[in-house]
Order: sequence, then structure tokens, then C-alpha cells
Amino acid sequence: MRASVSIVGGGISGICIAYYLTELGIKDVIVVEKGYLGSGSTFRCATGIRASFTTEEHIVLMKNSIEMWKELSESYGFYYLRGGYLWLLSRESDVEAFKKYVEFHHSLGVPTRLLSQDEIRNLVPGIRLSNVLASIYDPLAGKACPFEALHAIARECKKRGVKIYTQTEATRILIKNNRVIGIETSRGSIEAENVVIAAGYGTKSLMKTAGINIPLENVPHHALVTERFKETFKPLIIDWSTGAYIVQTKDGNFLMGTEIEEEPNIPPTVRIDFIPRIAKIWIQYLPWLREVRVLRYWTGYYVMSPDRHPIYGPVDEIEGLYIAAGYSGHGFMMGPITGKLIAEWIVDGKPSIPQAMRLTLRRIKEGKLIHELAVIG
Repeated sequence: MRASVSIVGGGISGICIAYYLTELGIKDVIVVEKGYLGSGSTFRCATGIRASFTTEEHIVLMKNSIEMWKELSESYGFYYLRGGYLWLLSRESDVEAFKKYVEFHHSLGVPTRLLSQDEIRNLVPGIRLSNVLASIYDPLAGKACPFEALHAIARECKKRGVKIYTQTEATRILIKNNRVIGIETSRGSIEAENVVIAAGYGTKSLMKTAGINIPLENVPHHALVTERFKETFKPLIIDWSTGAYIVQTKDGNFLMGTEIEEEPNIPPTVRIDFIPRIAKIWIQYLPWLREVRVLRYWTGYYVMSPDRHPIYGPVDEIEGLYIAAGYSGHGFMMGPITGKLIAEWIVDGKPSIPQAMRLTLRRIKEGKLIHELAVIG
């Protein structure tokens, strides 16, 4: 097999990269995925999409991604809603920190704002706020259905001539004279002038076959989903002091997660203490959750970079080799902008958003880390 671009990874990143390559006129694209589409982090995510971060890089990229989510959902008919993010703050130090974040958001065009308790109750009827000192609302933020979104974009890719092979594991990057020439897979080799590794934590081992060390850690995170209810609230709600979130999905289920200490790079394990912990957090705000049934509980991963930003773009040592990994829990929401930027790097030689240039592997090698503070879940 042969392609202009071969992409390893069939999650939202890989599929969006393929889509935006076709937008730029590159039709002979091959995507390989070792499992099924979305089987990595994409189908285990919390569905949220926001620009309320603490760095210019994340905010600028996500403002663009939010607009792209709107355009994609309107074009291909999948669920996307700007229901906002609601950050609940119960410590004085957090209130002071978030006041500064709000000023920073405003300087970059993100209209976050402090809410009164009455405004919070209008957004989330029946919520108890006895421990809440302040709340920040991000009206640009929202949520999408990862299952609908990924398959809708993948179907359009196929219509445009992209070949997608599932159950196909990439095992080695093929290089000649410091130039990528393709990949070796469980179905044989694929010749390609450009190769993109967008394989989550698998990016680390694949890049080692090219002699490149990518400092990624695979950190387990836990989530559950409940039975369905009619729409109760639109925002994704965050209890900042615990790193917990709750969001109501398209179908009415409540999806919840919280930070829980885990060793990185271990197999996923069931934590008997997870459900009681998450229940205790959200019952204090929404007492009626005490009677709600849990349908499923699962473990996914945040593929963490050293500074909690993605590692994007070309690899200095090998021409034609690109990375898109290390989103640290934000890969789904960054899917569209990831696709656009990597496609531009391949076709035009540089991305249209200058801030993306700061997110290459070079920053880590040179110790120029850009630390993101607003990581939850």
C-alpha cells in the first residue's frame, strides 16, 4: 500500500487530521488503528469542550476549535451543545486565582465571568451552594457526543477517499537517510511520504522505533455514567477543590469523574473507592443523585505530557515525521484544531496559528515548558 500521508491512530485526532488533509486537497491518506475507531481515549472521555484554560496556547487553539466544532456539527449532523462550563470554588485561594484567570480569559476573548448564587441556580435548578464561595461560568464551552462526532467525520473522510483500516497495528516507523518512508503494520508495510503518529500513549513506543524519546505518561482516570433522565442542566459542572466533574449527556445520562491518585503506566484497574468518592462529592450539591442508579464504570487514560500541553508537529531529526499526542485529558476537545494544524504543517510547512509553533517536541528538549494549571478529572 502507498499513501501521501499515513496516520497512526483512529481516535478523534487521527480522523480529524485525515479530514483536514482532504480539505487541503490531499486525498490519498491512510489511517490505521490497532483496535476500533475511538477505542483509545476518545470514547472514554468526558465530552467537554472549553477554552477556559490558563495559557495563551490552550486558549487561542481552543477558541478556534470551538468554532470548528460548531461548523462540523452543522455540516455532519452530530450532537454538539454550547451549554457552558460552571466552575464551583470553595476555597478563598481558588477564588483569587480564578479572578486572575478571568482577566486573562478576557484579554484573549473568552467571556468567562463570576456568577451570583441566583445565577447559578438558574443554570442548575435545585443545586445546594452552602460550601460555594464563588463560581466562574464559561459560556463558550460545551459538549459533544464522541461516538456521533467521530463516526460522522470518519464517514465523510471515507467519502473523500481516505482509507481507514481498523484492527491494524503499526509496529515500526520506516526511515531512510533521516527521511520517513512509511510504517510497518500487522497487515504489511505502507509506503508514505509523510507519517503522523497520533496513537495516544502508543506514540511513545512507536517513536522509539525511530530513535525518538517522547516523555509521555499514561495516567489512569475513572468515570461512571448513570441511568437516563430528562434534561436537568446544560453546563458541565466542576468542583475545583476535588477536580470532580458532572455533565449530562445527549441521552440524559449523568457522566461523572474525579481526580484520584494513581500510578502512571499501569494496567487499568477497578477502584472500589471510586464510586463512593464521586457520590459523596456530587450528592452534597445535588442531593437527589442519592437515588440515581449507576449503569457503567470504566477506566480510561490521560496521556500526560510534562507541561500538560499536546506535543504537536514535525520532529526535527526526521523529515516527514509528525506527532499529535500528549493532550493530558484534552484530546477530544482539541480534535478539530489538531486536525487543521497538523494538516497545515504537512501541506504548507507551518500552521496558521503561530502559538502552535510553541508546542513542538523541541520545547521539551530545550526545557521551555508551558505549564497548564486547569487540568481536571
